[in-house]
Amino acid sequence: MISKQSDFLLQMKNIHVSYGENKALNGVDFDLYNGEIHALVGDHESGKSSLVKLLSGVVKKKEGEIFFEGKKIDNFTPKSAIKNRIGIVYQNLNIMSSLNAIENIFTGYMIHNRFGLTKRKQMYKMTKNLFKELNFDIDIELPTYKLNISQRYMIKFARILMMNPKIIILDELSTKLSSLMMKNVFRVLFDYKKKGLGIIYISQNIEEILKLADRVTILKNGYRRGTEEVKNLNMPRLFQLRYPFIIDNEKLSQTKSKFFLITRYLENIIQHFPIGVIILDANDIIQIMNYAAIEILDYKEGKITDISINEILDKMNFDRKDEIVNMISKREKYSWEEITIGTTKLCNVELFPLRDEDSTFLGTSILIHDISIDHYLKDYMVQSEKMASVAELAVGVAHEINNPLFIIKNYIEVLKSIKISKNGTEKLSKIEKELHRITQIIKNLLSFSRMNELPERKINLINIIEEVFILLQHNLSKKKINLKKNIFDNKIEIKGDENRLKQLFINLINNGIEAVLDYGTIKIDMSKDTNNDFVEISITDNGHGIPDDIKNNIFNPFFTTKLNKINTGLGLSICQHIIEEHNGVISFSSIPGKKTKFIVRFPLESSNK
Repeated sequence: MISKQSDFLLQMKNIHVSYGENKALNGVDFDLYNGEIHALVGDHESGKSSLVKLLSGVVKKKEGEIFFEGKKIDNFTPKSAIKNRIGIVYQNLNIMSSLNAIENIFTGYMIHNRFGLTKRKQMYKMTKNLFKELNFDIDIELPTYKLNISQRYMIKFARILMMNPKIIILDELSTKLSSLMMKNVFRVLFDYKKKGLGIIYISQNIEEILKLADRVTILKNGYRRGTEEVKNLNMPRLFQLRYPFIIDNEKLSQTKSKFFLITRYLENIIQHFPIGVIILDANDIIQIMNYAAIEILDYKEGKITDISINEILDKMNFDRKDEIVNMISKREKYSWEEITIGTTKLCNVELFPLRDEDSTFLGTSILIHDISIDHYLKDYMVQSEKMASVAELAVGVAHEINNPLFIIKNYIEVLKSIKISKNGTEKLSKIEKELHRITQIIKNLLSFSRMNELPERKINLINIIEEVFILLQHNLSKKKINLKKNIFDNKIEIKGDENRLKQLFINLINNGIEAVLDYGTIKIDMSKDTNNDFVEISITDNGHGIPDDIKNNIFNPFFTTKLNKINTGLGLSICQHIIEEHNGVISFSSIPGKKTKFIVRFPLESSNK
């Protein structure tokens, strides 16, 4: 997206905030680029509000660093936040109800003439023009206590725009405004983004985030769970993070109160289910579709609520579809086994009518249990075969490239034998150096692309890791990662399979690359024990860490916390398998919000002992 560190508008590193004994933020990293909309999401008490309150000066950090426009800030105060043009619209409205819109907007920086008198006509005109830009029509001279809540929030938003902000922070604003108002807010945000402003957008509305934001940071229990570019996400990945269900004001007025209360009560439980759950209202309109259901149905249309279940089923390749629709209309409990969905899914489907204590029909719950895990394995094997084909193609291309490279190298030798200027000789040396680098990359590609399993032999682990660095150079450079290597020996031999070991270290280092923010740090240490019985390789990153509640699961097949939509969750499971194949062990330690270290040990060959 943006690659220069100078483009950072805001950087927050290792931020800790506490309220007495209660820790609100634990080593959180967050950054914001010029011209970026960065969404901030998480459940209740995840730390979202505490993070942005630091920027308004309402709270102070206990530990960490804040950089604003490249300058280190100890702590913001309310006064310095305004001076630095940081504007925030909080969930809790803080405007003066006895004042009108003009007075609320200009409080603190009234416009005066040279005699100290307030320029009321100028402020009136500026306010009118601003609300015209927002396509928002109210009586700006009316005391705000006579206005509705949405109008008051729009006045607060207008106040932020009037201060000519550098950073705009909106905290759950869409829950306070109508859809039409939010449409105008979004238009203004996109305009300000083009002007180079930074926007922090706090929301639980998944559809908003996918349409609006450039990046999203997820907080949970005061820790950063991850930061990802929105273009790499889809709705199921964000639903997997168990966000609360959002219904806007317009939908709320259209929804039966009993059914709304039931769905709100069930939502926290439903989102945890590994089984697909779809809840319909009395008119067979979808009100909830959890992550598992979206994943099973492979639903990619975007909108998932306020759609008839018939419309969804019509779009799906759903076996016994007409029978299911018929049974839904009968409002009876029913179940099917081994229904085919699409071309690969095999599922059990159950219907449960929802009724209140008076037996009034409220809606239908549909449970979809995917029983086709073998298809995931099959897909993975098919993907492996495709990768094998690509690797074979890469080998052929690499061999073809080697031929002209060999010719170029010979011509360089010829040119070096001819008497040329010193400047020409230096340029030839540079060309030769770059040619050698290209040759080395192709050599590594050829080595990694060999599809036949290599016989176990003595392998120099130093060479393996150095070749992996070359293969991953693009990924490291893309995020401007600071790579630190503490490798002192020239030769450390173990017995093993060269390609499997390369795959191991590619996976482990890629984990670090995905965990850190831009300009993060990855450190590789290698050492032998005092008796030279084994070699230890540690890979440490200063990323978001591994939360305590999932540490026992990270080596499980198909388990993943990564947000990008192509991840399978097999990486660490494969790593563990490769290490065990080589009689090694893997362990890790992680401080959520600070760092993660993976430690791999292999037995040394006798020549190293």
